[in-house]
Amino acid sequence: MEHPVLTAAVRQAAKSENKKLKREGKVPAVVYGKGYETTSISVDDKELSRILKSRGESSLINLELNGEAFPVLIKEVQRNALKNSMEHVDFFKVSMDEEVEYNLPIVLRGDAKGIKEGGVLQHQKREVTVKSLPNDMLDNIEIDISDMDIGDTLTVADLKIGNKNTVLDDPDEVIVSVLAPKLEEEEEVETPEEGEEPELVGEDKEEQEEE
Repeated sequence: MEHPVLTAAVRQAAKSENKKLKREGKVPAVVYGKGYETTSISVDDKELSRILKSRGESSLINLELNGEAFPVLIKEVQRNALKNSMEHVDFFKVSMDEEVEYNLPIVLRGDAKGIKEGGVLQHQKREVTVKSLPNDMLDNIEIDISDMDIGDTLTVADLKIGNKNTVLDDPDEVIVSVLAPKLEEEEEVETPEEGEEPELVGEDKEEQEEE
């Protein structure tokens, strides 16, 4: 699989410089790795956004810096929720012959038949942590839920991920389930009609009978 290419430039690690970069449509970032000196860089906002939209944050990226291209993973993206913008990105330089850990998105396919019967789909886990060699990384893992009926559950152990990727999460963790519909039964409380005295219980009832 061909990995996307992202061009980067060395930057000055200063807040004043960061503001200037943002005005120019750049995102402040840092790249580091085993045996690699941590370097402050900047990348094009639109270019990175396009990669994230098409490949996600867990994809392998070829970073071009100072005439050299090398594979990196995105370790963290700091975002400004109010402005819906990226504030800073951490890139990790990887070795192609060493396994790396990454988050693998889970994609549901099909419509569970239990939903047609009134069931409620609950998607509890949306990604798993796995490890593999960089060239064996997956974009996502798909699960066909078409045959799921009310009461059915799929766990991490049910994932068919192949032997090139190792899942690190608890195999008993629930990914998706189809729950029975909630029926709200209201208890009918009998209230005495107007003018009707409520029935006496206990000692009061016995005393009334003696009279």
